[in-house]
Formats: sequence, structure tokens, C-alpha cells
Amino acid sequence: MRRKTSYAALAVSAALLASCSASDDVELGTDWKGSQTFVTASVSGHTVVVGINPEAHHAQALAVVPRKDGDDDVQAPQLVQLADGTWWLSTPRNGERPDRLFTLNTARHALDEKDDTERTERLRELVPGKSLVAAVHDSSGRSVQGAATADSETTTVLVRDAKTRKKVRDVQVPGSVTLAASDPSSDMVCLATGQGSGMKVSVLDLTTGRTRQVGEAGGVQVQQLACPAGTPVLAGTPTRISQGTTVKVTLKNADEATVVSAAGGRVDAVQASKNTVVVAVNIGEDSDLIELDRRSGRELRRVTVKGMDSSSLLRHTRDGWVMVSDNTATVVDLGKGTSRTFNLPGTLTSF
Repeated sequence: MRRKTSYAALAVSAALLASCSASDDVELGTDWKGSQTFVTASVSGHTVVVGINPEAHHAQALAVVPRKDGDDDVQAPQLVQLADGTWWLSTPRNGERPDRLFTLNTARHALDEKDDTERTERLRELVPGKSLVAAVHDSSGRSVQGAATADSETTTVLVRDAKTRKKVRDVQVPGSVTLAASDPSSDMVCLATGQGSGMKVSVLDLTTGRTRQVGEAGGVQVQQLACPAGTPVLAGTPTRISQGTTVKVTLKNADEATVVSAAGGRVDAVQASKNTVVVAVNIGEDSDLIELDRRSGRELRRVTVKGMDSSSLLRHTRDGWVMVSDNTATVVDLGKGTSRTFNLPGTLTSF
């Protein structure tokens, strides 16, 4: 039987551990204030938190994640932003050991590790809502985001309070969850099971624990998922191979879901709001960032980023969209039709 989780333990500051363990190996920057989004990267054998400043067009290593015996060197950490602006970092451990959880303290320029000896879950993905956070359990072997796991009858989703981190409830979701998405404007999360054109999507209300199944892919090999205000946006490529050198993106709304199809490319990322959908589509060595009207499906704006052969992350900031690949970040201004690419201090590890 799982023991009740306690979060009464004091946070352990990781800043001193980081400075001692990696001061000679990793050059840390100071641009905490200018950083509008964060990722993790591998620098000189260490996992570091990297701050990205879209206005200044640079990325700096800001903090080193301290290591412990039993840390998993293969699986990727997760770094997610909650609705109140707080960043949670979850790092995997070997075997069945529970993930280690940190908060990124931008005011103190430090990582705070949450010392929770009773926490027992090994996670696959953190999905933050408005006031609650869904933690998708890894029940069939850990996988990166978007990769299919082995078939299973149900997936356990643990719901926690975003402020206190206390457990609210466990929810059993039918099938093996392969994609998950959320929106900080609501406590609804979208969970997809299956793969490709056979993917099915349900919406989980974190406040009640109830789920409802919504639309299906309908001839689209789904590659990415967004969840604006609890409405699934499925994005991928058509099941029929199309010819041409230009990416053509179409959008349709049906059965309480939005389906985006990108013919001629691979959908690496999707983000959506009340009025628009933005997709990052790879075409060989380049990528297109395309904005669509969510109601009509009309293409509004498009920028081609030369030399970006993948986009592992897509985030919106005050100074434009940030696309992140293995070793670079690109700031895209859809309004001006411009892009600016700069290097990360290491290789991206968070997805």
C-alpha cells in the first residue's frame, strides 16, 4: 500500500552543492532576470538549468543540478512551468526509485530540492494545470515524451496541489497514455492513448477526477498534442503521402477537438490559444513556424527557420516564439517575419 505523502520537510538548497561540484567544469552566467524561459542541458558531463533571453538572443547556464547515487543518466529530466510562474524540475532515478523534485528559485538564483522521503512515484510526465498538477505514472518502462509505451489497461495519474504539492487524488485513465498536454488557464488536461491515426484523446478534469472521451485523429498520424482550456488540438501528418516541396497545413474542428494536418513535413511541436494554433513543422534541414486561425483554419503567418532540422520545444515569450533544438535556440517574430538563432551552452536534455 502506498504511504501518505508528506511535504513537511524543509527544502534543501542545491545552489551550494552545484557551485562546489561544478565550479571548475561549468561556467555559470548571471542573467536570471532577462531569462524568460528555461531548459536543461548537458554541459561538461553535468545537467544544468539554462536560461534563455529572447530579447538579448543568448542562452546561459545558470545552475547545476546536483547529482546523487542512483540518478538515471539516460532518461531526460522534465522542467515545466506552473500557472503561477514557478518552475518544477523532476529528475529520474534508476530502477523503481522515485523521481527527485526541485523548484527553480529565480529570486534566490538557486535550485531547491524537495526532501520527500515518503514520495514513492516514478513519473513519466508532469502536466501542470491552473491550480493542480497531473503526474503521469510510468507503469511500463520509462519513455521520453511522445514515445509509445507498452500496451496496458490503465495509466495512473496522480493529482497534486500546485502550491502545497500534497496529493489530491489518484485517477485511473483507460489505456496507455502516450501524449499529454495542458493549459495554465484551466485544470483540464488532455491525455492521448494509442498511436498515429488510431490515437484516442480524453479530457481529464483534475478538480473532479472525471474523464470524457472526445474526437479522434480522422486520417492524421498524430505527432503532437496541445490542450487550450481543455480542448484537444491534435497535430500531425496525413496518412496518405503527399507530393510537393511546400508544407500545406489544414485545420478542422469536430467532435470537441481540433485536428491539424501538415502535408509535406513533420510536426515537431504545437501550441494553441483561444484564437490561434501555432505549429513547428520540419522540412529536411529547415523548419517552418506557422500560425493558423483556430476557427477558420486560415493561415495567418509563416516564418521559415533555415538550418533548424528539429524543434524539440516551442514556447511563447514576450519577445516572440522560442524554438529549441538539440544545441540551438531560435527566436521567431511572426509579426515581423524574422528569426534569430543562437547556441545553447550544451546539448538539450529536457523535453
